[in-house]
Amino acid sequence: MSKPTELELLADLEKISYQDRYHCKTTYDIFCHAADEYPADVAIAEHVTATRDEVAKEITFATLFNKLNQTANLYKKFGVGRTDVVSILLPNLTETHLSMWAAQAVGIANPVNYLLQVDHIIEILNEVKTKVLVTVSIDEGTELGKKVHEIIARVPSLEHILILDNNHGETSNKNLTITDFNEGISTQSGEKLAQSLQPKGDDIAMYFHTGGTTGRPKIAKLSHDNISFVVQVYAGFNAYHGKSAVLNALPLFHVFGVIAASLAMFFVGRTVVIMTPEGFRNPNTVKNWWYFVNKYQVCWFPTVPTIISVLLQQPDENIDLKCFEHAACGSAPLPLELKLSFQQRFNCNVTNGYGMTESSCVVARVLPGFDVAGVAVGNAIPYSRVIAAELIDNKISRTCAVNEPGIILVKGPNVFQGYLNEIDNDGAWVEGDWFNTGDLGVINALGHIQLTGRAKDLIIRGGHNIDPQIIEDALLAHANVIQSVAIGQPDAHSGEIPVAYVVVKDKQHTTEAELLLHCQEHISERAAIPKRVEILDGFPLTAVGKVFKPILRNKATEFSVNALLKKNDITAQVKSEFDPEKGQIVDIQLSNLQDKQKVAKLLIAFPVLVNYTRFIN
Repeated sequence: MSKPTELELLADLEKISYQDRYHCKTTYDIFCHAADEYPADVAIAEHVTATRDEVAKEITFATLFNKLNQTANLYKKFGVGRTDVVSILLPNLTETHLSMWAAQAVGIANPVNYLLQVDHIIEILNEVKTKVLVTVSIDEGTELGKKVHEIIARVPSLEHILILDNNHGETSNKNLTITDFNEGISTQSGEKLAQSLQPKGDDIAMYFHTGGTTGRPKIAKLSHDNISFVVQVYAGFNAYHGKSAVLNALPLFHVFGVIAASLAMFFVGRTVVIMTPEGFRNPNTVKNWWYFVNKYQVCWFPTVPTIISVLLQQPDENIDLKCFEHAACGSAPLPLELKLSFQQRFNCNVTNGYGMTESSCVVARVLPGFDVAGVAVGNAIPYSRVIAAELIDNKISRTCAVNEPGIILVKGPNVFQGYLNEIDNDGAWVEGDWFNTGDLGVINALGHIQLTGRAKDLIIRGGHNIDPQIIEDALLAHANVIQSVAIGQPDAHSGEIPVAYVVVKDKQHTTEAELLLHCQEHISERAAIPKRVEILDGFPLTAVGKVFKPILRNKATEFSVNALLKKNDITAQVKSEFDPEKGQIVDIQLSNLQDKQKVAKLLIAFPVLVNYTRFIN
């Protein structure tokens, strides 16, 4: 009997409704299940320093559930109801999990990137009308503490602050209570919440901020149904990993780190190892990664292309890695050469999934036991539908044929409940329930999805989204700038970095250095400050007079590749073009054919396809 195809397997799976197949309807149900099934097993092992001799702080599933209930009851004491918001401004800690999952049990959790500029954080907290804030401290001697004082002064809905550091200093705001987190929860009952207090599937569980590290925040509403569905699908995909521990250094304000790499692991009783509060930003995390893979006998871990590139650059050590078999890559496109090199060096399988905040983390994944060509991201997850379509006036004019590029639309139980601000929902939905991802892609006869570009012009820097309009607006505010375009330039470390092209009134009196300084002074978010600004005589235009960005992306790609080759004393001619099916392609002509292997190694992490089809004689 022949092996069924992915599409046949998915169709067979869907013969039973997801409501009947998956018994947990809320995130609280997942912790009830884990506490019942795996009470004595370690749920979290927390490393603060990730030095090799550090003893982790461990917490079992029974204790985790007990403390989660204590935290939920403290929130109830503060008056948190089903539609009230608890914002979490914390690095990766055990308390981050407690505060986040307990908030969903009685209200709505709002994890926030604590590294954002304070104005951006305040905008998010005011948008969601935060009632309770959980953070490290209000010590003004720390960067985060300074932000919290700004928050206190500028977020009128805030009533309570929970802090981890009880040496917290004072605040002049008499309308606020400040409570030590661990002392506060210790006075509360750890018993399971009464049924009447527990959430329901259609309740909103989380408000995730999205839309980039700059610009007005968009708040995505994820329901308990959305999250618990994805968790159980994802856990099912990973069932063949058994109960092996998982190293998680992804941020706990991002869906990948929260839903796939944490909650889906808790559901099946696997230990989540917190790799320092700073995650991958702590140098020990990467330096000692393989040591901890061996220590915890990790067979699978979640990661992003940037980190795959960094791990490849780590020196070889005599560490037995036979336990390690799989890596799941997400957050940004994975270059094919990077994937193949990682697989070869570590004798493992790397799959590149596809998802976003609005899909509760996952749109597509490579199914266990199957393979995909190149950097395809696999099939749409069960019970969901994904199509490539041609849109006219935000309506589907037609569904694209097999292997024909189009805009990727998705619908299913994983798709969120819309944005908090109704303005943001304009154009997000197509014909009712199709969500417009803003990505371009092709779908082959096996249902494999391959992303080829973005209809939205977001710049993805190390997995973080940057709205180019923020850069363009800042440059247009300069008196001598007539036009500006910001795009993502391929980068070996970050995937993309922001660069800008401008047309100016007078090239004699405006320099690129001056415009770069202007950006540094007028763009508050460091990640969005362009790495370079280039002055052009004019922009390439389409037939209807719009700026034709693919030519500028080609130009940026050529600049980036040429700079890298020059730095390594390699003589070459570089030509870049955009192919709607394959993405960004770079054609390299080398004066010395023997340099090909060296160039391939240098460009391994570039999110481009490299051809060495012609060589200079």
